[in-house]
Amino acid sequence: MTDTVRTVALASSCAAFVAVPCLGALLGRGEQTQRYDTVITPPGYAFAVWAPIFAGCAASTVAQCLPGGRRDPMSRRTGWPLAGAYAANAAWSLAAQTDRFGLTPLLLPVATAFTAAAYGRAQRVGSTSAPATVTPASTGLLLGWTALASTVNLAAGAVAAGVNKSDSRLVAASTAAVLLASAAVAGGVARSRRGALPLALASAWGLATTALTRSRPAAVRWAAAAGSAAIATAAGRA
Repeated sequence: MTDTVRTVALASSCAAFVAVPCLGALLGRGEQTQRYDTVITPPGYAFAVWAPIFAGCAASTVAQCLPGGRRDPMSRRTGWPLAGAYAANAAWSLAAQTDRFGLTPLLLPVATAFTAAAYGRAQRVGSTSAPATVTPASTGLLLGWTALASTVNLAAGAVAAGVNKSDSRLVAASTAAVLLASAAVAGGVARSRRGALPLALASAWGLATTALTRSRPAAVRWAAAAGSAAIATAAGRA
């Protein structure tokens, strides 16, 4: 019974996680985050990373929900935090689509915390089943991107509250936050037994594309480049 309840919660939250942003964009009610651009926001093309994230999370959910996967140790360890992560991400998208952007700086860190919990639990499972193969990879992708996105979203929240994105204090705080987030991800990559490469790729992609964006302040670009290099180095040693 417990496995069934967890499976239903996971499947439902994953469906919402994928459907809410996709349907919103199709219906003309996208998240409109460009209204709150920040000096650390990656360029538009960087958000293509959501395609492999959605695909990986859907594959992980299917693997956990199949009859053979419901009782798998990986499913039992990560199913509930992943359900929480998917639900919180869906809530973030819904808030952004309905002009409740003030809620998003609270929701995304919650989603990231759930994802980090699932990723941490995945490191301690010794199974070689399908869920044990795909779940750490998909969760690593999601964590790598949302860890960086949480930092960006906090800066966007300040912009939404009326702070100019070029304000020297916000630029300095955002630059420091990028360095801190990069260090945290690099540390996570170095400690990972599973999913290290997807975790590194998602964050490094966001940072590298920011570093290559000429319209961003030089300090931000250098911080993003340094963060991307640190994560790549950690991945090479993992």
